[in-house]
Amino acid sequence: MQIDDETPLAFTATSARPVAVPTAVRATHVAADRYGFVTAADGATLRFGVWHATAPTRGSIVLLTGRGEFIDKYASEVIGQYQARGFVVYAMDWRGQGLSARQLEDRQKGHVDRYETYLSDLQAFLTGVVLPSAPRPIVALTHSMGGHMLLRHLAEQSETTPFAAGILGAPMTGLRHEAIIATILTLLPPVAAVDERYFYGSAPFRLIGREFIGNKVTHDERRYRFTEAWFGADSRLALGGPTIGWLRQTLRSIKMLAEPGYLERVRTPLLLLTAGQDLLIDGRTHVAAGARLADCRHLVYADARHEIMMEVDPIRARFFADIDAFLAHHAPAG
Repeated sequence: MQIDDETPLAFTATSARPVAVPTAVRATHVAADRYGFVTAADGATLRFGVWHATAPTRGSIVLLTGRGEFIDKYASEVIGQYQARGFVVYAMDWRGQGLSARQLEDRQKGHVDRYETYLSDLQAFLTGVVLPSAPRPIVALTHSMGGHMLLRHLAEQSETTPFAAGILGAPMTGLRHEAIIATILTLLPPVAAVDERYFYGSAPFRLIGREFIGNKVTHDERRYRFTEAWFGADSRLALGGPTIGWLRQTLRSIKMLAEPGYLERVRTPLLLLTAGQDLLIDGRTHVAAGARLADCRHLVYADARHEIMMEVDPIRARFFADIDAFLAHHAPAG
């Protein structure tokens, strides 16, 4: 159901609020001023949150998270930083994760039918939630898959995008071991009975065996535990590994980024941040992508793992300083 042919229906809903806030993040957690759902083009519901600025308003931040993430994870020690800098923050759970609609009966499976569904969902969020009320300018702050989707959006809507600038945190422009994954996928027929299975090595989320030592995303154990703490506080958020289909569609979408002329369409100013110790994303692809973008500054955090915003304090301090410098130019205070 939609208001008209162009504006997706957005509505406030108590069920979009987390059931509880984990003890581990309660001291720093900032609840959204509005929780709700917006309808996608196919009628699926996408959960969102809106946080008001706590300083004189200078614009809006649209937060686009990574695979397997959910907006509450960033409400602990990230969103509040931007509220205090004068930004209204908008965030959405991607379809298939958080409290948004999931495509498979087994909610633990991270799955998508095609990345164009993500693109359509992003447009529904922007049209139905962000654009009607967001103070300008609007800046995108992204992580991993969120950065990938921002690049897809900017390339395909270069003339109409509402974003004045964008921040690409460890964007998913190429996967580690991508050639091996691609080879495995060629041996598996692209049919639903196969694509809806977990990829090899993936499984439902389990706390048992989830050790900090050897993790691939951060050097900070407290922040590493945010995800499991939230899953424990609200089991609806829980999500396991990706399906064969998710990886098949991911490689297809990464290949689209690499097509000649595709990234060259992007005109929006961008800040691209690479984690030098990233074990999930191939940082070498950031160099190539940055060179093809018309207005892109590329910074490398040599000592950071994949989740730069969830890293140890010294790395985060550099991150916020770099973002502040970028925002001072593209969304100046006063």
